[in-house]
Amino acid sequence: MPVPYVTLSAVSIPALILTALFSLSPVYAQDAAQDAAQGAAQDTGKDATMTLPEGAVASVNGRPIADLSVSNVAQQLTDGGQEADEAKILDELINLEVLTQAAEEMGLDELAEISAALQLQYTQTMANAYLAKKGAEMTFSEDELRAEYEAQSSNLNRAEYRASHILLETQEEAEKVIADLADGKSFEEMAKQNSIDPAGENGGDLGWFQANTMVPEFTAAVAEMEVGETSKTPVESEFGFHVISLVDRREAALPDYDSVKTGLKNLAVRKALARHVDELRAAADVKTR
Repeated sequence: MPVPYVTLSAVSIPALILTALFSLSPVYAQDAAQDAAQGAAQDTGKDATMTLPEGAVASVNGRPIADLSVSNVAQQLTDGGQEADEAKILDELINLEVLTQAAEEMGLDELAEISAALQLQYTQTMANAYLAKKGAEMTFSEDELRAEYEAQSSNLNRAEYRASHILLETQEEAEKVIADLADGKSFEEMAKQNSIDPAGENGGDLGWFQANTMVPEFTAAVAEMEVGETSKTPVESEFGFHVISLVDRREAALPDYDSVKTGLKNLAVRKALARHVDELRAAADVKTR
């Protein structure tokens, strides 16, 4: 079982795609995109004699659109498994900028709900950027990572079970099966005849499994059973009523240190960042209602 960890993600940059174009019917969306492209081309023709600021790929009424914005959107589309057409992305960014300026002329950015949304987006972007930078600067010694490995290993639930079960729709059916088993009938044959789970075809055999792969009620039941024991009462879960036979149990081997070293580093970064946030908050003048 791998040591659990959470990877620190890169800074999240909102994809500036004009989603309205994609929500149109395919034919109309294509026409709209072509119209936007023609409009952008005309705008570019008008501004051909103007010099764009460094790093800008276009401008709208003098406000630049950064080449980095196009690259960011393209990267997000690619990461999402979509094709990134940078010319189309630029056309949509131009449309967004045109709409943004129109909204500003109407004073929409001064509305409380819009202002709050803009502030939240700014705050999230800056906070993510700060955490990403601080995390990238952090280093940990081998001793620290080994200590984290030991701590994580000691907390792992390494129990693995091999069990068979017979799944019934009602408690009465499950109790009847338990009674038949007590009279000496074969668990395997009873599973084949009565279980509504596909595993019934194999005599109810579930093979080896870890505790966290089963529904909680099933796991709790096998954890209390002795090897070779069959449940004395039906075990109810969201799937129905289980009659369980615990075949065997063992402890899973610990993951090799080197195989989880990257995860340990990420976990150490996450913990260190959490402590850093607590320190920053403790030092800040925070007031709440």
